[in-house]
Amino acid sequence: MGNGVLTAAEVAGIHASVTALNALFRDDAQLRNVVDGTGPDVLQRAYELRLERLGVVARLEAQIAALKARDAAEAVELQNAMTPPDARLQERTFREISVVEEIAGILTISSGAAGAFITQARQVCSLPSAYEALFTGSLSWQQTRIIADETENLDHPAAVALADHFLDPDAPNP
Repeated sequence: MGNGVLTAAEVAGIHASVTALNALFRDDAQLRNVVDGTGPDVLQRAYELRLERLGVVARLEAQIAALKARDAAEAVELQNAMTPPDARLQERTFREISVVEEIAGILTISSGAAGAFITQARQVCSLPSAYEALFTGSLSWQQTRIIADETENLDHPAAVALADHFLDPDAPNP
């Protein structure tokens, strides 16, 4: 996992997505200035803009999902690091429940959903190639979760190797 700081590539990726979305909205606004505004060419371009925007929004959603996953996984790791090694089981359990409840409140989801999200986030973040594919928008959150689920019962090196192989376009026997 990272250190909680956005890398230059992550900032640039989000900025590029927002810039692309803004440009598509500007193009759409310019279409409204067309004299008639109802001709087949104008309607076709308006349709194409909607599809392009959906693609950019999907990429931005994946980037945001990657950031949410990383922050949730790192929040758990930080909470674990703040727990004294000699802490009683009751205190450890309280801290685990506390972080789940805090994340649930922030994301406005149930405690059960937050617990599941944290588990999935930790799995995704433990697979660098899957996390990278999510962040670039090559995969959606759902697709990335499937990869994490499929590697769940493997030891960490094998899970990373499988995810790397699956996501490598040049891999033999894909």
